[in-house]
Amino acid sequence: MAAFRRRLDISAIVRRLTGLAVVAFAAIACLVGLLARQFWLVDLLTFAWSYFLAMGVAVLIVALRTRRPVLVAIAVAGMVVAAWPIYALPTIETASGPANLKIVTANLFVENARSPADFVAFLRSENPDVVVLQETTGAWQDAIAASGLFPYESSRILPARDHMKVFSRRPILTETPLTQTSGEGRRLKQPLRLTIDTGAQPLVLYAIHPDTPRSLRQWHDRNDYLALTANSIRNDPKTSDIIVAGDWNTPLWSPYYRDFLGDSGLMSTAHTLPPAITRFSLRLRRYLFIGAPIDHVAVSPGVSLRSWRTAPEFGSNHLPVVVELEIRR
Repeated sequence: MAAFRRRLDISAIVRRLTGLAVVAFAAIACLVGLLARQFWLVDLLTFAWSYFLAMGVAVLIVALRTRRPVLVAIAVAGMVVAAWPIYALPTIETASGPANLKIVTANLFVENARSPADFVAFLRSENPDVVVLQETTGAWQDAIAASGLFPYESSRILPARDHMKVFSRRPILTETPLTQTSGEGRRLKQPLRLTIDTGAQPLVLYAIHPDTPRSLRQWHDRNDYLALTANSIRNDPKTSDIIVAGDWNTPLWSPYYRDFLGDSGLMSTAHTLPPAITRFSLRLRRYLFIGAPIDHVAVSPGVSLRSWRTAPEFGSNHLPVVVELEIRR
């Protein structure tokens, strides 16, 4: 009898813990959905949202095993709320013809100790039309320029471009940093707007690398940077093909990524579920590959997608993103 009672007690504890886990998961999903736009620390949770969703799957499985309809309903509702941001993104159409523009974007990582040779070999094998780089050092700039792969490049004065760099197989016609300052007069990072000759109408390319939101101030600076870029895009000719590429320091799940797409009228090219990790922890890489999807390419309506993928590691804490597009000729 005593053993039977102990089993009942353990069963009751498990049911209570399951109920608490289900309610907690759904509550966190709803709170983040409601408050991430207003509060810095809440928005930071979206960097780990893929893992939160994985936890939600486990919670849902446990709820199903309880056979309690209320718990199952709460768990399902929590999953719907948590997954909704990725399904709410305006996504690019699939290309009907062959790709005619290949873009590579990569954060080279300023502390990258590897030789640029492997990355140059990767570029040689991929043969992209446009390469958008962040955290570029002089050594990496010189190595890529010396490869002879790209006859055109953006300014070689890297600090003036926030260490962003663009290489192109097609002529770069214009290059304009979008200047902004904070309310305190601080110089903020600047998006870079370029026009590239594609043989038809010029392609408008924005190379971006906003602040990582490690502090409240940097969070505001990142959000202002994205808003400035979206505002510039709204003023571009409606007939232009527009591409925004870089390290956005903004995960796909963040409301600020959705806001950018909504404000600019662009579409996401990310096409994998779950979203592929593009920035990862070097410290934990030996044991676990964990990180967040923060390197993106967004495009205007009229541009279609042939393929999206990440490329192998090259010493950075980011993976290159390779996107093949069909643009209007």
